[in-house]
Amino acid sequence: MYRIVYVSAAVGSPTRADLLALLAKAREKNHRLGITGLLLYKDGDFIQLLEGDRPAVRAVFDAIKADPRHSGVIELLEGEAHGRLFADWSMGFRDLSDPDVRAMPGYSPYMNTPLVAESFGPDPSGCLELLSLFKPPV
Repeated sequence: MYRIVYVSAAVGSPTRADLLALLAKAREKNHRLGITGLLLYKDGDFIQLLEGDRPAVRAVFDAIKADPRHSGVIELLEGEAHGRLFADWSMGFRDLSDPDVRAMPGYSPYMNTPLVAESFGPDPSGCLELLSLFKPPV
Protein backbone atom coordinates (compact mmCIF):
# COMPACT_ATOMS: atom_id res chain seq x y z
CA MET A 1 0.00 0.00 0.00
CA TYR A 2 1.31 3.43 -0.99
CA ARG A 3 0.21 6.76 0.48
CA ILE A 4 0.60 10.45 -0.31
CA VAL A 5 -0.66 13.34 1.82
CA TYR A 6 -0.48 16.84 0.37
CA VAL A 7 -1.80 20.35 0.95
CA SER A 8 -2.75 22.89 -1.69
CA ALA A 9 -4.62 26.16 -2.08
CA ALA A 10 -7.74 26.49 -4.18
CA VAL A 11 -7.48 28.89 -7.09
CA GLY A 12 -10.35 31.35 -6.81
CA SER A 13 -13.16 30.80 -4.35
CA PRO A 14 -14.82 27.46 -5.05
CA THR A 15 -18.50 27.30 -4.23
CA ARG A 16 -20.10 24.37 -2.46
CA ALA A 17 -21.35 23.22 -5.88
CA ASP A 18 -17.78 23.41 -7.25
CA LEU A 19 -16.50 21.30 -4.35
CA LEU A 20 -19.25 18.71 -4.79
CA ALA A 21 -18.55 18.46 -8.54
CA LEU A 22 -14.83 17.99 -7.82
CA LEU A 23 -15.68 15.32 -5.27
CA ALA A 24 -18.00 13.44 -7.64
CA LYS A 25 -15.29 13.24 -10.32
CA ALA A 26 -12.64 12.22 -7.78
CA ARG A 27 -14.83 9.45 -6.36
CA GLU A 28 -15.55 7.98 -9.79
CA LYS A 29 -11.91 8.07 -10.88
CA ASN A 30 -10.57 6.80 -7.56
CA HIS A 31 -13.05 3.92 -7.47
CA ARG A 32 -11.96 2.89 -10.96
CA LEU A 33 -8.26 3.05 -9.98
CA GLY A 34 -8.61 1.36 -6.57
CA ILE A 35 -7.63 4.53 -4.70
CA THR A 36 -9.16 5.45 -1.35
CA GLY A 37 -8.61 8.46 0.85
CA LEU A 38 -9.94 11.65 2.34
CA LEU A 39 -10.17 15.26 1.16
CA LEU A 40 -10.55 18.08 3.69
CA TYR A 41 -11.27 21.68 2.69
CA LYS A 42 -11.10 24.79 4.85
CA ASP A 43 -11.01 28.48 3.97
CA GLY A 44 -9.56 27.95 0.49
CA ASP A 45 -7.08 25.22 1.42
CA PHE A 46 -7.10 21.47 0.87
CA ILE A 47 -5.41 18.56 2.57
CA GLN A 48 -5.80 15.18 0.93
CA LEU A 49 -4.66 11.64 1.63
CA LEU A 50 -4.51 9.26 -1.35
CA GLU A 51 -3.82 5.55 -0.83
CA GLY A 52 -3.59 2.58 -3.19
CA ASP A 53 -1.17 1.05 -5.65
CA ARG A 54 1.88 3.25 -6.14
CA PRO A 55 1.51 3.86 -9.92
CA ALA A 56 -2.16 4.83 -9.57
CA VAL A 57 -1.58 7.13 -6.58
CA ARG A 58 1.39 8.82 -8.29
CA ALA A 59 -0.66 9.32 -11.48
CA VAL A 60 -3.53 10.94 -9.58
CA PHE A 61 -1.14 13.12 -7.59
CA ASP A 62 0.64 14.22 -10.79
CA ALA A 63 -2.75 15.16 -12.28
CA ILE A 64 -3.60 17.18 -9.16
CA LYS A 65 -0.28 19.06 -9.37
CA ALA A 66 -1.13 19.97 -12.98
CA ASP A 67 -4.76 20.90 -12.20
CA PRO A 68 -5.28 24.67 -12.59
CA ARG A 69 -7.76 24.62 -9.67
CA HIS A 70 -4.83 23.96 -7.26
CA SER A 71 -1.83 26.12 -6.44
CA GLY A 72 1.05 25.66 -4.05
CA VAL A 73 0.79 21.87 -3.94
CA ILE A 74 3.12 20.64 -1.18
CA GLU A 75 3.66 16.96 -0.46
CA LEU A 76 3.67 16.34 3.30
CA LEU A 77 4.06 12.56 3.42
CA GLU A 78 4.81 9.92 0.84
CA GLY A 79 5.66 6.26 1.03
CA GLU A 80 4.62 2.75 1.87
CA ALA A 81 1.95 2.12 4.51
CA HIS A 82 0.89 -1.06 6.30
CA GLY A 83 -2.75 -0.68 5.32
CA ARG A 84 -5.45 1.70 4.27
CA LEU A 85 -6.83 4.32 6.65
CA PHE A 86 -9.93 4.82 4.50
CA ALA A 87 -10.53 1.40 2.93
CA ASP A 88 -14.26 1.98 2.44
CA TRP A 89 -14.05 5.48 0.95
CA SER A 90 -13.24 6.13 -2.70
CA MET A 91 -12.89 9.68 -1.40
CA GLY A 92 -14.28 10.89 1.89
CA PHE A 93 -14.87 14.64 2.14
CA ARG A 94 -15.37 17.25 4.83
CA ASP A 95 -15.63 21.01 4.55
CA LEU A 96 -14.03 22.16 7.80
CA SER A 97 -15.40 25.66 7.19
CA ASP A 98 -18.85 24.25 8.01
CA PRO A 99 -19.87 25.27 11.58
CA ASP A 100 -21.56 21.88 12.10
CA VAL A 101 -18.12 20.26 12.10
CA ARG A 102 -17.42 21.81 15.51
CA ALA A 103 -20.29 19.80 16.96
CA MET A 104 -18.69 16.52 15.84
CA PRO A 105 -17.46 14.08 18.47
CA GLY A 106 -13.68 14.16 18.55
CA TYR A 107 -13.44 17.82 17.52
CA SER A 108 -9.75 18.70 17.47
CA PRO A 109 -7.77 21.94 17.74
CA TYR A 110 -6.27 20.95 14.37
CA MET A 111 -9.61 22.00 12.89
CA ASN A 112 -8.83 25.60 13.88
CA THR A 113 -5.49 25.44 12.09
CA PRO A 114 -5.05 26.51 8.45
CA LEU A 115 -4.55 23.56 6.10
CA VAL A 116 -1.08 24.64 5.01
CA ALA A 117 2.28 22.87 5.30
CA GLU A 118 3.56 25.22 8.04
CA SER A 119 0.67 24.17 10.32
CA PHE A 120 2.14 20.71 10.65
CA GLY A 121 5.53 21.97 11.80
CA PRO A 122 8.78 20.04 11.59
CA ASP A 123 6.94 16.68 11.81
CA PRO A 124 4.42 16.55 8.96
CA SER A 125 3.26 13.11 10.10
CA GLY A 126 0.99 15.04 12.47
CA CYS A 127 -1.33 15.51 9.51
CA LEU A 128 -2.32 11.86 9.95
CA GLU A 129 -3.78 12.77 13.38
CA LEU A 130 -6.12 15.26 11.73
CA LEU A 131 -7.08 12.91 8.90
CA SER A 132 -7.61 10.00 11.28
CA LEU A 133 -10.35 11.96 13.09
CA PHE A 134 -12.51 11.25 10.06
CA LYS A 135 -11.76 7.55 9.84
CA PRO A 136 -14.98 5.55 9.73
CA PRO A 137 -15.68 3.50 12.86
CA VAL A 138 -14.74 -0.16 12.60
